[in-house]
Amino acid sequence: MTSANTDPAVEQASRRRRRPRIAREPRATGQARPKGPRQRNPRGQGERLRDDIIEAASRLLADPAAPPLTLRAVAREVGVAATSVYLHFADIESLVLAVAERRFGELVRLQDEVRDGSLDRCQQVRAGCLAYCEFGLAHQGHYQVMFANPLPMPADMPPEQFPGIVAFRRLIDSVAGCIGAEPTDERAFFTALLIWQQLHGIVSLRISRPRFPWPPLAETVTEAVDRLLSDAINDRTLTSL
Repeated sequence: MTSANTDPAVEQASRRRRRPRIAREPRATGQARPKGPRQRNPRGQGERLRDDIIEAASRLLADPAAPPLTLRAVAREVGVAATSVYLHFADIESLVLAVAERRFGELVRLQDEVRDGSLDRCQQVRAGCLAYCEFGLAHQGHYQVMFANPLPMPADMPPEQFPGIVAFRRLIDSVAGCIGAEPTDERAFFTALLIWQQLHGIVSLRISRPRFPWPPLAETVTEAVDRLLSDAINDRTLTSL
């Protein structure tokens, strides 16, 4: 209650002071707020923004349990308006494909590094296969994008442009050198295909069943690869008799 002789102006001011302050939600603008200020790329450096977008999407996809990727989420991660992302990628499918292609490039570089020139051709096959499995287990979210989920490829994309085809061709070449065949030999292709299937199974099972008592990775990969290479070498020997 207030006193009868209280000045109305004073009472109104007092009420204003007692009124709790309520934080207002920012007005919706139709665009997600960036995480922080981002410097504008100089004129002619739009390609740099495209790279930033791909790397941001890659970070969001690194966790295999992450929610479905959206262009707005990528825009927030980069710190730009969503419209800036649409200038480089018309839809989320094209962005996911770009991420996959970049990670395949990393896989190829990693495998090339471990295929030391001092190794014989069969040792190079083993080294490249072990690198494949180590990459998949170290980057499970990206491996899922690259291999476990259907890639959103254009219907008219020829096989020679498929993401990952360079890595597979490297495997064919290594296998061919190991078994004494030409890279165009069907046995080299088929053996490389069988090896890839084995490697994918090794990685996928270890991701989905991490608590299973798996044997050491290098031991598993070497045993699986050597058996397939040995079969291919024996088959070539028999057919040459």
